[in-house]
Amino acid sequence: MTDRQLGAGPFLTLRMLLLTCSVKLAALRRLLTHSFPESLKVCGALQYALDKNPFGLQVVVDQWPDFTSVMCRPPLEEMTDPSDHYTNTYFLFSKDPQGLRHFLQDPQTVNWKQNLQIQGCQPMLTGVLQEVSSKHGSQMTTTSNLLYMRDAISSEDLEKMSKLSDLQFSTLKPEEAPLVNANWAFGGTPLGESYITRCIQNFPNVCIRRVNDGRPVAWIVGEQSSEQRMGFTEEPYRNKGLFRTMVIHIALKLHSLGCPLYCHVAPDNKKSQTATIASGFQLVGRWQQWRIQPS
Repeated sequence: MTDRQLGAGPFLTLRMLLLTCSVKLAALRRLLTHSFPESLKVCGALQYALDKNPFGLQVVVDQWPDFTSVMCRPPLEEMTDPSDHYTNTYFLFSKDPQGLRHFLQDPQTVNWKQNLQIQGCQPMLTGVLQEVSSKHGSQMTTTSNLLYMRDAISSEDLEKMSKLSDLQFSTLKPEEAPLVNANWAFGGTPLGESYITRCIQNFPNVCIRRVNDGRPVAWIVGEQSSEQRMGFTEEPYRNKGLFRTMVIHIALKLHSLGCPLYCHVAPDNKKSQTATIASGFQLVGRWQQWRIQPS
């Protein structure tokens, strides 16, 4: 496939580039690894775009090869439900917050008429996003959590895995999405359940089940930017090392696919922060989600 210019609006001279060449996408991924942790979201999404691309993500840059802003998102024509911010998800990285304004204002880059979310690891972009979204008459809500990252899994990590007696490792089934949805801080809606089902069907996940009845009691689900998300452990099974063991299992899967290993935790969730650090992750910055809602 050849790269395609995206037409700019009538008052903009900058033209966006839809990057489709696999060689250029691979080169972009390598360049983004030099900007960790700020580029983790885009780099993780790009990895899946290079491999099967189950969510059909597109990669848009402001210019090539000297890009300053890059975004991964579904095709605009496939974001058909204006209320579905799970599908209408954009992953953003920019080296030039000032130039980012032009990138975001182009109608071929973001559909500001929809409920949407933009995720990234750069708190400094909040002001630009607030400015641009307000020009389109939208309201923006920002969630800022702690960002953790770790290196590849080693044989030493495998030796530290908890031994399970009345529990067993497994993967989640699509029909178990309601259970995940009910215990996910960003879920709890029918649209959230539909999104979780797609993630279970397409991305690595791990769960721990009770041997006697097969019920999942703990799980971690991957998503389209390769982040480890939706982690949960039922109360009776906490503080037993299950989280660390699940992290090692899913990290092995993600690492084999070439994905970066990262996750986020809410600032007030001290227990999860402790468990995340015990699992070999280091605090490296901030995870950002900007929810945009048209007035």
